[in-house]
Amino acid sequence: MAFSGKPVCQGRLCAALFAAAVFFLAPAGGAEAEERTLTLEEARRLAIENHERVAIAGEGVAQARADLRKATSRILPNITAEGSYTRYTEEKGTDSFIIQPRESTSAELRLSQPLYSGGREWATRRQARLQIRSRTEGLEAAREDVVRETSYRYYGVLKAGRDVEIKSAALRRAEERLEVAEARLRVGDVTRSAVLRAEAERAGAEAELIRSRNGLENAMALLRRATGLEGEAFMVTEPERIPADERSAAALVEAALGERTDYVQMLLEEKAAGEGITIARAGFKPSLRLEGLLLWREQEPATTFFQEESASATLRLTYPLFEGFLRRAELSEARSRLREAELRRLGLRRDIEVQITEALNNIGAIEALTESFRRQLAFAEEDYKMVFEQFRFGVAATLDVIDSENTLVSAQSALANAIYDLELAKIDLMYLTGSLVDGRAR
Repeated sequence: MAFSGKPVCQGRLCAALFAAAVFFLAPAGGAEAEERTLTLEEARRLAIENHERVAIAGEGVAQARADLRKATSRILPNITAEGSYTRYTEEKGTDSFIIQPRESTSAELRLSQPLYSGGREWATRRQARLQIRSRTEGLEAAREDVVRETSYRYYGVLKAGRDVEIKSAALRRAEERLEVAEARLRVGDVTRSAVLRAEAERAGAEAELIRSRNGLENAMALLRRATGLEGEAFMVTEPERIPADERSAAALVEAALGERTDYVQMLLEEKAAGEGITIARAGFKPSLRLEGLLLWREQEPATTFFQEESASATLRLTYPLFEGFLRRAELSEARSRLREAELRRLGLRRDIEVQITEALNNIGAIEALTESFRRQLAFAEEDYKMVFEQFRFGVAATLDVIDSENTLVSAQSALANAIYDLELAKIDLMYLTGSLVDGRAR
């Protein structure tokens, strides 16, 4: 595991702490297992391949395609075949005039073809196509959500690993202060209370390190869940810094309106709502249907007016006259759904503008904080060196070196978190503009 930025330790101490951090990145009991190096890009790819959320969204696309086939079936002819056999209890009639046979067999082939229904079937089919595109955008949205979540998990591991490194260095410094306190006690420069205070500080540093290691294991568990690498040992590496997006807020908003999956889905829903009005209006129009029938029958004995074969064609025109104002209610509902879809899209557009502005402000603030934390850390490191040397020679008190230690650890943690928070803020901006996942298919 590699870290960049200003080092928090130097020389042999840094190397030892780096090795300890790498060791604790492996799962428990995996000392003999072969570790793999997991990059951020590979973690994202594995998450897309293995996460259930993406698979569920893919099933939604498959269901939308099935709906299109169902909508197409309403336009195509409907052909049915039916056969029957009837056995009567007795034959009725005379030898010259039979009204009921002893047995009868029949088979029919029926064709039904809709010719015109006010455009309902075609509008339903267009709606189904829009639904496929919407579900496809939903699949891309699921991928983007999983990539974003995996990125957070990955940087969570990096944060936890850096925290282990910081707390390990703090424990080493606590042990060093204990050694100095014991040496000064032997020569009579301090009392026993100074050693006890150093012992307490070392125990506290050990507790903080245990807590940090537990946080690292939890972060690794979350990353394994996101990537599907359950039970597999791996190491994470420091990803390259994300370059800053130099585009203006207005340009980013325009890019988001063209690339954001949720906004594209809103546009598709608006178009589908417009097709819903066409479907509702079709209820006020007549429908025309062609029906054909081919019938074959056999009787034993044949009745007097028996006809063995027959064929017919019917052109059926239907016009609704009154249905309790159902059609008006359906049309009113369809128009309301269209207005609702337009309002949803408008609301999302305004939310996108606010979200991007907020993301840019966060990036600017974190960049400024990072520079402040770098200066704070430089001052804290120099201050600790001076105070510790004074403590070594009896000039500074125990409380002075403890305060300096707390300031140093706080500065190290603040800088480490700010560095990774800046990368996450850039990822959030990419997510908000729809550019987090490449290779999207429209």
